[in-house]
Amino acid sequence: MLVYLDQNYASRMAKHLLGQRGHEVFGQLFHVLKGQVLAPPSPFHVLETLHPIRGPEEKAGYLLPALKEVFAALSQGFWVRPWQEVAQRQVRGLFREDLLWTGGNWETPADLSPFLGLLEALRGLPYREALEGALREIQSRTGLKEVPFVRLLADLLARMAADSNRKPRPSDLLDAVMAATVYPYADLLLTDRYLRNLLPERSVGGRRKEVQALVSRFAQGVDSLP
Repeated sequence: MLVYLDQNYASRMAKHLLGQRGHEVFGQLFHVLKGQVLAPPSPFHVLETLHPIRGPEEKAGYLLPALKEVFAALSQGFWVRPWQEVAQRQVRGLFREDLLWTGGNWETPADLSPFLGLLEALRGLPYREALEGALREIQSRTGLKEVPFVRLLADLLARMAADSNRKPRPSDLLDAVMAATVYPYADLLLTDRYLRNLLPERSVGGRRKEVQALVSRFAQGVDSLP
């Protein structure tokens, strides 16, 4: 079973391993996942760990040793490829070997530079107009064809941009590119409530009750999951 832990889940597991209070249920989940799932790290984890978008700069990287411990136990040595490679390979279809490889490292972060300013340019547009604009811009900026990565990223950015009732977050662009990369392949995306609502079919939010439910489900074994 392929599970992706977004930074919220991974960092709270790491904080539990460091002995910080308030993350016990994430520690329980970490232990029940071991041996049952494949949960690889990605260049997005590297970016958020070493180059945090928000938070004190002096704390950048302090979770790295514990994150390495988390993923050493869950990844089976695999990494998520850079989004550029994943998207380019989708021309031939969706195959998990195009998502996973063993060539990743904790020094190379995801590169979001092709998309900088795009979400801001779309902000306030109606969804349909924002979607058309996002598709055009993503293809123009990356040279990609309209593969699943492009379509999902455009949809996520358009929905974020058209949502006038929600205050934008600094991590929105990163979250959208991450989800567009891994969601087409993952059996389960463990993320925050907002992305869970945008991608409800195979994702779970990070509220305590949701995490506790996951612990109970995995404690019964992967074969018992719906």
